[in-house]
Amino acid sequence: MLNDTIHEATWRMIERLKQAFEQAKQRPEAEQELLAQLLLEEMQSEDRWTALFADPRSEALLEKLVAEAIAEDDAGETEEITGDSFL
Repeated sequence: MLNDTIHEATWRMIERLKQAFEQAKQRPEAEQELLAQLLLEEMQSEDRWTALFADPRSEALLEKLVAEAIAEDDAGETEEITGDSFL
């Protein structure tokens, strides 16, 4: 059952990629190059983040950053984000 779900999800993903590539083929060559570069850069970025989070030091660093953020908030050194104030 789980394998069927995984297979179905994989099939849908492949179909979406095929659809995207078919649409990309209709674009000018320069735009195709840009799309390819963006896709490759995104995959490389994802690989880098995966590697960074797989590093055992990441958990300790993230815990430290969380503790610092909580301490700053407790000390009143933060501001509430509301609506467009984040931008």
